[in-house]
Amino acid sequence: MTTPLRRKLLLSMVIPALLLGMLGAMGIFSLRHLEQAAGRILADNYRSIQESRRMTRSLRLLEAPVDDGAGTANGDGRDAAGRELEEALRRCEANVTETGEVEILRRIRTSWEQLRFALKARGAAGLDPQKSRDLQAMHTDIEELVSLNERAMIAYEQESRRVARGMLGAVSVAALAAFVALALFALLSAHRISRPVTEVADRLHQALNPTSLNKPSTTASAVDEIGRLREELDALLLRLAHYEDEQARKLSHLEGRLAFVMNKVLEGLVLTDAEHHILAANRVGRTLLGMATGVGQRLEELEPREDVRKLLVPLMEGTFQPERDLGEVRFEIDNSERIFRPRVLTVPASGGEVEGYLILFWDVTEQRRFEESRRRFISMLSHQLKTPMTSLTMSVNLIREKLKDAAPAQVELLSIATENCNSLSALVSDLIEAAREITPDLALKPHRMDLARLLRSALRPLVPQAEDKGVTLVVPKEEPAILASVDPVKFPWVVTNIAGNALRYTDRGGRIEVAVSSDKEQVEVIIEDTGNGIARENIERIFQPYVSLDREPQSGTHGLGLAIAKEIVEAHGGTIEASSEQGRGTRFVIRLPAQGSRS
Repeated sequence: MTTPLRRKLLLSMVIPALLLGMLGAMGIFSLRHLEQAAGRILADNYRSIQESRRMTRSLRLLEAPVDDGAGTANGDGRDAAGRELEEALRRCEANVTETGEVEILRRIRTSWEQLRFALKARGAAGLDPQKSRDLQAMHTDIEELVSLNERAMIAYEQESRRVARGMLGAVSVAALAAFVALALFALLSAHRISRPVTEVADRLHQALNPTSLNKPSTTASAVDEIGRLREELDALLLRLAHYEDEQARKLSHLEGRLAFVMNKVLEGLVLTDAEHHILAANRVGRTLLGMATGVGQRLEELEPREDVRKLLVPLMEGTFQPERDLGEVRFEIDNSERIFRPRVLTVPASGGEVEGYLILFWDVTEQRRFEESRRRFISMLSHQLKTPMTSLTMSVNLIREKLKDAAPAQVELLSIATENCNSLSALVSDLIEAAREITPDLALKPHRMDLARLLRSALRPLVPQAEDKGVTLVVPKEEPAILASVDPVKFPWVVTNIAGNALRYTDRGGRIEVAVSSDKEQVEVIIEDTGNGIARENIERIFQPYVSLDREPQSGTHGLGLAIAKEIVEAHGGTIEASSEQGRGTRFVIRLPAQGSRS
């Protein structure tokens, strides 16, 4: 638990104050107690001395001769003196304070009892010798009682002074110990209070001056920790101000670059808040929305073209689905007609609520042009192939009928030719059907089958070609069977197309291997060759349509094979990727979702 500095200072002052208060209270209590004790003792001795003096005066009155002429008055005076002596004696007996005082009072009592009646009647003159000696002894005892109490008073005074000196010494020692303890406590408190301040100042100094090797600031005071901390904080604030200015400059520069990039991209970008107030928009976005002024307007206040407005109605009404296309719109940008497909992305806040929206007008012009070119090409190619394929199939079948008794090798070649003609005829029919759609879709007819066996059959026509060229073609092994759900016409075409390209670019003595493997999650087809290889910068381009890496395009190549192969693989829910090293060969990896286990 942290304690505020103010509370620490108050606590450090309260503890010494309590200690001093306790020391002062102890000294005052001790001295007060000594004073009261000495006063009580001295008062008792003084009382005994006073009563002894009264006894002496009363006894002197009783010693006086009897005046017969005074009569009754003289007798009353002697009786009063006797009573006063008796009362003083009783008080002394009740106020015994010293050792030996009881024996003296007993002797005085004895002498008084023997002399009281004679003294009251005749005075000292009428006493016999024995009683005169008793009277003299009584005077001696009274004086001894006075002397005893006076000596006791002197002794008590000396004892009181000695005790007072001892207590004064004890209080002085206690005060010195308290002073030392307070000094140590003050040093400890000062250290504990100043250490965090000094540590913070040191850390600030080290953070602001990393090259100073933990040396304190040369301008800071060596004893004023608060002053040094203030100096370091001032330096930190100055550094933060410079950092803030630098970050503001960088942010301004970044905003400028971002605005430049946003205005250069072909897509339209519009950012709004949750109430559809436009926060930012690039040039294309402003053109599509018909924004005449800057940001700050609401989407509902704009007057874009009617077809653009219809696409944004779901957003304005709150019925849109995030990250779903809202349709297409054609718009002329920079004297060129472009096709845009708007999509709305939500901008989430920290609490999970929607903070705003990002409207993306995707430019799909090139995609639509490619699709149209592909549709025309496939339509033209398929129609031109249909008639020759029909004739070729009929011719192969006629030859096969006439050469029933031919050699086994010839029969095998005719069987391969018949299977290939059937496969090509089916593929041409699919192409014709796909070309009828404005946006062709590779409709698959998947079947769950042994992929290794299917690929071995598809690669059979390439085996003689590889042998003629002197290239080793390794097909998938027969065992174990690997099951997958694929189109039996389109997927083998992908593998044979890649293997055919490898055969075209692999020199004599090279090797092409097609392997199939699987696990619980996916099936993997690998086509690897030792051909010329592909430059690293061209790896990503090989799957683009109409891309040919040959300096002089060969007959029959149009740059569409790998693009179509990629679409067929993705239509199966899989992926295709390539890696290559010039002079060492190329490796294609096709991954499909697993549909079954090894059998």
